[in-house]
Amino acid sequence: MKRKQGFFLFVSTCIPGCGQMYQGYMKRGLSLMLVFWGITGIAALVHMDALVLLLIPAWLYAFFDSYNLHGQSDEQAAANPDAYLFGLSDVDSVKMASLYRKRHSLLGWVLVALGLWMLYDRFSRRLLDVLVCYFDVEDWLYGLLLYDVPRLVLTFGIIALGLWFIRGPKKRPEEDIPAFIPPAEEDSHGEA
Repeated sequence: MKRKQGFFLFVSTCIPGCGQMYQGYMKRGLSLMLVFWGITGIAALVHMDALVLLLIPAWLYAFFDSYNLHGQSDEQAAANPDAYLFGLSDVDSVKMASLYRKRHSLLGWVLVALGLWMLYDRFSRRLLDVLVCYFDVEDWLYGLLLYDVPRLVLTFGIIALGLWFIRGPKKRPEEDIPAFIPPAEEDSHGEA
């Protein structure tokens, strides 16, 4: 593989994931881009500015990872193939189902806490408008209907999803679950 060098490597390295993609590590670059822009999108969606602080380590990791990829020898490059970060390429449905069964309540509590934070943020902003700042009924109603109602629907959806995760999967009796018969065997056992 021909080594990338110079100004374009530096410029692409400054954008999370682009430096990896510029060097041919597409899956790795896509993973870093999704992390960086995912954090940005969530912070903008829930109006939680503190999440933006997570962008600093994500950017630094992407920057230095790109330069580490650039500086590795050919043997190291062969031993370090392009793969998604965080083990996503190794995850299959069995592992995901096992992880869900073990950690569903933790994910649920995180979603409920996020939803409660969003409720607090919405109500504290509207209450602050009423108590301290300028209070114009038309502007207040306009902001409530245009901005707050869609966010409140999203907030209640996040809380409901969190409660669904906390409840966990339903336990079904074994007799309710039909036996799986592969299609090839079904034809030999089925009706003519």
